[in-house]
Order: sequence, then C-alpha cells, then structure tokens
Amino acid sequence: MSSPLFGWDLLIKSVESEIKTNEDVLLCFTHLVLVSNDFKCVGLGESKVIDGTETKTEALPAGWSESYSIRYVHKGRLYILKCTKVDEGLMLNLIRVDERTTSLVQLNSNAVASRTGTLAQMLPKHTDLMDQIKTQLIEKVVASKNSRDTSSQTVAPSASNPQPMSPQNPSPLMVDPLGGGFPRPGGVGVGEIDLNPFGRNPLAFPSPMGGGGMLFEPPRGGRFPQGPGFGLPPGAIPPGARFDPFRPPDVDRFPRRPNNRPDNDELPPPGYDDMFM
Repeated sequence: MSSPLFGWDLLIKSVESEIKTNEDVLLCFTHLVLVSNDFKCVGLGESKVIDGTETKTEALPAGWSESYSIRYVHKGRLYILKCTKVDEGLMLNLIRVDERTTSLVQLNSNAVASRTGTLAQMLPKHTDLMDQIKTQLIEKVVASKNSRDTSSQTVAPSASNPQPMSPQNPSPLMVDPLGGGFPRPGGVGVGEIDLNPFGRNPLAFPSPMGGGGMLFEPPRGGRFPQGPGFGLPPGAIPPGARFDPFRPPDVDRFPRRPNNRPDNDELPPPGYDDMFM
C-alpha cells in the first residue's frame, strides 16, 4: 500500500546518520506531517522573532536531534515545536507565538518497529499517528483563537427578530404591557387578571380603575393628606405621584387617637426606674 505522505524516503536518507533512538524516528515523522500541511522549517531554537529573511525549507536543520526545538512558519506566523523525551514516548508541544496558544500530543515509542526501511516497515501504524498529530497537534493551534471565540458566540434568532405581541401571538404569561390582559380562550375570563403581573397601565392618564397586578401602587390624587401628618411640608408630594408612606398618617378615615399623642404602649410602666420595686 502506498504511503499518504510524500517525501519520507528522501527525508530518512538525509538524516539516517543522525537517527539514534525511536524518539528520533517519531520526531522525523512529525516533521514530515508538518511539512505536508504547509509548514516550513526556519531553523532551531526558541526565538520568538522573525524578520522575513529566514530561509524556509522542508528539510530538518543540522543538529535537530540534539536541540529537539525546531521553528516553523505557516502562513506568515511563527510556530515552535518543542519535544521532550518521556517514559516510553515523546511529548510534543506546538506553540503558536502570536496568540500564545499551544497544543500537546504524546507519541508512544513502541510505535516504531524499526529505525531503517520503508515507512510501513518503520511505523506500521503511521496512518493513525498522522491523524493523531494533525488533530491534536496541528489543528488546535492553526485555527485562530479569535475565530474560535467568535464562532462560539451565537445569537438566538428570536432575540434578533422579536415577534410583536398581539392577541394572535400572545406572550407566555398572556401579558399585555399596555394594560388589560388578553381574553382567555372561550371568553370565560376567570383568573384572567391574575395572569397579568403588571395590572393596569401605570402611565395612563387619567388613572384607570381596576385591580390585578403584583406591584404595590399607593392611592393617587391626594387620598393621603399632605402636611404635618407625613412629617413633610405641604407640596412636598406632587399630586398624583407614587409615594410610599414611611409611617402611617395621623389622619385617616377612622381616627383612633388625637394627632401626635403617644398611646399607652409608648409610655413607660410605673416605677420602671425603681430598682427596689
């Protein structure tokens, strides 16, 4: 079966004298996968600066087996491949310098059957290794982080094009924000006002009559007298304004006691200050 990667034989011929371990074979294979995905090698090291004058090549640079840190360019952006030998394997990190994103893949050294021969002889499962390197190492950093963030932000169609409320398209709570709930199916109307949490329209003038709603609305039109009974000067509360009294008024429909006089509960008991009582 022919190999899906082109150039393996040429690559191995150029570096066969430098291959000493199974990890060297895995690194050569990773380099070939990168090159087949339009990566170009620009040398060794971990420098994060490029000026555009670097020589771009598909070959491994001299000394690659000692450095294990190789720089690549892909579509004008710098990437750094860092390799670390671990127990029975090779851990590879691909760093995208401009966005400071990184990917990780770990390859098992047991995947190398031989250090010489054809690709199928050296890496019998090279197709699985290629897919693992592409999905875990390359694709996770080549896709821009900004584009991933943008694509993850979705807007619901109903939020951008809200449907106007009408008797034919009522809200889930059967609420009419302009006052008066929609009639219930069948025209019965039982419990209809309880389904309208806003009750009547508070902005209507003159003030409409009727109940319902879940919002407390004090009486309007001066039904609570202004003046000393509220502790406010006359005219402090504009006519028709919503006003929550901070204490009961001294004057109401059924006066129980004279104005501004304490009741019995506000007087101390006799002898409260006599410690011998």
